[in-house]
Amino acid sequence: MTVENPEELQAILAGLDPQTRTMIAEVDLANETAEWLQSQPGRFIIGCVHQELAEAHEALARTSCWRRRRIQDLQNKIWRAESFLAWLRELLLSGHSATSALGEADE
Repeated sequence: MTVENPEELQAILAGLDPQTRTMIAEVDLANETAEWLQSQPGRFIIGCVHQELAEAHEALARTSCWRRRRIQDLQNKIWRAESFLAWLRELLLSGHSATSALGEADE
């Protein structure tokens, strides 16, 4: 179903239960995320994240065990990059789950 008028869309959404509205929002957010990941800025950012991860892992492997602060800094870099990728995966997975749930509800 395609709705061109924003007011019409709001009226349709207002008639739905909160759980269905949440699932529709998750699907929409996942679709926007997937589109962003295919865009040039999205691909660039993901490339930067993977490069930062590789560099941090390599530096961590070469860091002496007595350099606690350096190890913590590298671990934080790794955590940040991995968290970013995990958040994107969660967005896509929640959208996929919501799509499946909405499809089952229609049947």
